[in-house]
Amino acid sequence: MTTSGKKTVHFISHTHWDREWYLTFEQFRYRLVNLIDNVLDLVEQDASFRYFHLDGQTIVLDDYLQIRPERKERLFHWIREGRILVGPWYEQNDLFLTSAESTTRNLIEGIGTARELGGEMKVGYLPDHFGLAGQMPQIFREVGLDVSVFGRGYDAAKHGSSFIRWTAPDGSEVTGILMAHWYNNAQRLPNDEDELKIVFPNIQGREERIHNVPHYLMMNGVDHLEAQEDLTAVLDKLRRLYGDEYEFVHGRLDSYARAAIENLKNNADQPFPVVEGELREQFDYSILSGTLSARVYLKQANQEGHELLEKLLEPVSVFAASLDLDKYDTDYMRYMWKLYMQNHPHDSICGCSQDAVHDQMMERYANLKQIGGELLQRKLDIIAKQVSESDFRRGDQKLLVLNPSQTANREVIATSVYFLLEDGVESFRIEDEDGESVPYRIIRRAPSKYYVLSPINLPGVIDVNRFDIEWAPQAGPLGYTTYRIIAGEAFEPAADADDAAAGPVMLENTHLRIELRSNGSFDITDKATGVVRAGLGAFEECGDRGDLYVFTQQGEPQRFDGPIEVVDVAKNELYEAVTYRFVWDVPAGLKDDLSGRTDEMATCGFKATLRLDRNSTQVKLTVDIDNKAKYHRIRLLFPTVNPASHVWAGAQYDVVRRPWDIGRDYQRSAFAYPYWKWVASLEGDSSGLSVYAKGTVEYEALGNGETLALTLLRGTETINVREIVRMENDIQPKGQCLGSYRFELAIRPFAGVNATTLYQEAERFTSGLLTKQWPVDDDRWDRGRAWVQDTGITTTFRRPDPNAGKPALPRTGVLLKVAGDAMLSALKWAQDGSGPIIRLYNVETEASDVRVTYAAGGALGSVLQTNLLEEPKQPVAAEGSAFATRLGAKKIATFKLN
Repeated sequence: MTTSGKKTVHFISHTHWDREWYLTFEQFRYRLVNLIDNVLDLVEQDASFRYFHLDGQTIVLDDYLQIRPERKERLFHWIREGRILVGPWYEQNDLFLTSAESTTRNLIEGIGTARELGGEMKVGYLPDHFGLAGQMPQIFREVGLDVSVFGRGYDAAKHGSSFIRWTAPDGSEVTGILMAHWYNNAQRLPNDEDELKIVFPNIQGREERIHNVPHYLMMNGVDHLEAQEDLTAVLDKLRRLYGDEYEFVHGRLDSYARAAIENLKNNADQPFPVVEGELREQFDYSILSGTLSARVYLKQANQEGHELLEKLLEPVSVFAASLDLDKYDTDYMRYMWKLYMQNHPHDSICGCSQDAVHDQMMERYANLKQIGGELLQRKLDIIAKQVSESDFRRGDQKLLVLNPSQTANREVIATSVYFLLEDGVESFRIEDEDGESVPYRIIRRAPSKYYVLSPINLPGVIDVNRFDIEWAPQAGPLGYTTYRIIAGEAFEPAADADDAAAGPVMLENTHLRIELRSNGSFDITDKATGVVRAGLGAFEECGDRGDLYVFTQQGEPQRFDGPIEVVDVAKNELYEAVTYRFVWDVPAGLKDDLSGRTDEMATCGFKATLRLDRNSTQVKLTVDIDNKAKYHRIRLLFPTVNPASHVWAGAQYDVVRRPWDIGRDYQRSAFAYPYWKWVASLEGDSSGLSVYAKGTVEYEALGNGETLALTLLRGTETINVREIVRMENDIQPKGQCLGSYRFELAIRPFAGVNATTLYQEAERFTSGLLTKQWPVDDDRWDRGRAWVQDTGITTTFRRPDPNAGKPALPRTGVLLKVAGDAMLSALKWAQDGSGPIIRLYNVETEASDVRVTYAAGGALGSVLQTNLLEEPKQPVAAEGSAFATRLGAKKIATFKLN
């Protein structure tokens, strides 16, 4: 207890544990095992060493117990006793480079594990995150936390206090506490009394100069540092030396926060400013914004994992489970989420670690893709097989098309269609549910072979004829439709236009007209408004003498002025497209003394395709870059028609509306900001230009509202040392991103469109459509190898279909309907296994009336609104298979269905 009149100094023993960074995971884990071994000895041998914080994470428990399984109960005992503190996080993820669901599942996993062991640390601990997302106060409130202790992104001098009332866009508020002198302000104290007399007044005076709250946070630890084994002896000496003025507490982070907050509430003279939304303040090395573009291949792989796990596998699995067609693979889902999140710590996904670290990350992404892909194919097989065959003949095949997005999708996609080679199919027709032929283009046909795998037969090999086609199937929002493939019938080709290569290169449909320029940029005319946007998509290149954390401009940016070579123009019933290429000689790197770029040049190859689908309001742009240069950045430029005042950026549970000149009051080399899936220049309240992107996340607003710049690729090779003579283990050549890269974007002029519509379109672009072919006569396609070889027996074993007696699915169906301005964040199975969970969020500044229809499971028994941990908040009235809710401005809402 605090003695009246004394100031209280709270010493918090902790480590900050980067799972991988300048060493690999296994190298750091060796140190982690030693650290926890020693902590266990310390808390057992020294009763006065009250607490040790394991960085608010639970992943360290998994990592430790893989090596020391025999110490599980010993470790868990001290966690239950409250001496070793864990949670609320599974791992310390970056908040801008991962999805909102990733942050939520991170907390669900961390808090769930911690509560099994006795409870989580009740602090939204954000020690080293490279900027803080604006919805974090609402997320924290939704998991039962009302205080956040953080280290970056906030300018205490600007706001006048290290303590803030941090509010989310919906108004949710937590108390924010800045560790103004970092999480190592009392890193390790000397035991020598003379040295202690020098050190303590210095660090204590520094804290007292920044605020007057008589509770002071002393973080005793730092990255990968073990517990100070003689801390209790040091604290005894401090009590003897300074006990008349201070009370010294070996405490917990949450206890310190409560004491400081209570003092603030009782002292009206203390500054306690309100700060709204995201925190990305101060200079370059505070927010480390260069990590948004470091190692772009990680960002691309991460978004692929997001689409697979969140947008495809979970909803499809819920659909199959709700219809009692297949169980929900809870254990595998948890395994995949943990595997996915192991790539999300801030020094991992940010791309600022050793090459070996990021190589191992790519292996995890590959493993996720393999496991998730296998599960997804199983679910699709089951669903496709269950679709009604009442209108099909024995030799027909079903072609299931799944749309995981919230808007109808009729984009042109590529699909492979297979026929048994023995059937000699030369032509086929694709027919919709109304019996109408669907046009398609054959891109390639060739004989092929593939495995048929079975749990009860040896693998078989099937000889097939493969047709790669382009077509434009139509699938409704969050639903599916099934097309009929009829072999042997004449097909309706998507005819090519007669003038495909005639005249200037121009693409046109009912909405847009695109004209290609000689430098590779293009003009877009929006036919609805008559607005012409000129010079979009120009390429810019610039030197970079920074590191994997921060871009530092070297020399002046240059734009590619041409010429380009047009290599293909296609105009057909499905789309119009142009492909062009060019080479660009740019400086090969930096001079040895870092004074400038080299005179030696490197030739980088560029190839781009613009494609305008027949009924689309957006033009798709695919860019392939063969990067041969080092220490540079390549961007696409999108000039505005009128100077833009703000930028809309897709964000985590939000659309952030940032001023065009945000951050200009700080000295930075680049005013780079994050976006999630899309970013738009706002040239009016609801008009401008939006760009949708797969796996790129960095933009910069240039000039006074004239140009939006999107980073494609940035290359550099040092982690954090920017000197002429560099540390050997700081050099990471793969950070240069040499080699071939592909970037996929879509450009969409808009007017009179709200943020929800643009976000939903962006998700439609990034998710795309999924197809699954299923033969009606599936026995002919299920051929295993002979079970007794050299006997002439060719029997293939069969198992009864567990769904044979269940109702067939209609050829067109809906998983879920969401009416109203609401984004679907998750359709998953409840943590307790009780049924579906639906999570929505509203990105608008006004409340929205939303109606949700759950089409997969019949009438709803009950609907319960929960928090993010799926703990009950209030019942919601159900009407058959639907329920209605009023979703507040910028609100997140979770519903459990029974």
